[in-house]
Amino acid sequence: MGHQRKIAILGAGLAGLTLAQRLSAAAEVTVFEKSRGMGGRMSTRRAEPFAFDHGAQYFTAKGDGFRRFLNPFMASGLVREWTPKVAALGAGTGSEVALDRLQWLVAQPGMNSLCKRLGDDLDVRLSAEVAGLEREGQSWRIGFKDGSMEEGFDLVLSTAPAPQTRRIFPSEFSGESALSQSKMSGCYSLMLGYVGQDGPAWDAARTVGSPLAWIAVNSRKPGRKTDLSILCQSSNSWAEDNLERDQDAVREDLLATFRDLTGMAATPDYISLHRWRFANVDAAAGISCLFDGSLGLGAAGDWCGAGRVEAAFDSGAALASAVLAELAVAG
Repeated sequence: MGHQRKIAILGAGLAGLTLAQRLSAAAEVTVFEKSRGMGGRMSTRRAEPFAFDHGAQYFTAKGDGFRRFLNPFMASGLVREWTPKVAALGAGTGSEVALDRLQWLVAQPGMNSLCKRLGDDLDVRLSAEVAGLEREGQSWRIGFKDGSMEEGFDLVLSTAPAPQTRRIFPSEFSGESALSQSKMSGCYSLMLGYVGQDGPAWDAARTVGSPLAWIAVNSRKPGRKTDLSILCQSSNSWAEDNLERDQDAVREDLLATFRDLTGMAATPDYISLHRWRFANVDAAAGISCLFDGSLGLGAAGDWCGAGRVEAAFDSGAALASAVLAELAVAG
């Protein structure tokens, strides 16, 4: 019997879990995630009696592959269509915005529910932030920020944002230039919870000429059973200009902006701020995935393509195909 390959996947977002699902029958797969939960930017913050999808707000399905992947989850009700009333806020805007032609989809009861389902049968290690890689003969040793180490991996596949992957991978990785080509920008998510309030007449709002780009009444999304939970996201340009500012000052600025835009002056019963350093893809790598079979390294993520949830799935699936082809040749 041949040696079963040992594969490490960095990141438990949709790209990493798609990759792990497709490789688990052919290799011993371990997923390492630096956060306390699965989902990546398909994240949900729970703070009873509130909950917030503080990463991706919704997703669409354009391609046949992603639609086929979603079909069983839509049939079971894990993924549902969201048809919010969308307002336009800010100077010179109209009162309501038309939805895109494509369905807006969300997982329920939180955006991370889809990734949690994918990770049910996988070996996922949470709170495992990678510090670096070391080559050890024909295998890789992974060092973690807490000082621990895992070794003996034939392949290491990263689905972290391109700048983070580039810091971890050696310069001789054949995808180095593509990693450097991908540019990403940040975003702030402001989470506001109110007990016993109804909230605005609209379900979501796009804004113009404001530090805030998007506001959603998260508690009105399908399957949510919480008190009034409002999620506000900054524009990427404002976030980039304010990434290193005092976070309390950023929170107060965004709260003041929210109040000015909505007229909701009441003090929130819950308030929290999350800083995403890598939220939006400004320049894609322009390739479905990166794989260096000679080094046993690969990378995938939404930064390879359009920077959307579907792009993460497509990239993870593409890297899985490349790895399976390599394993088949190696026997």
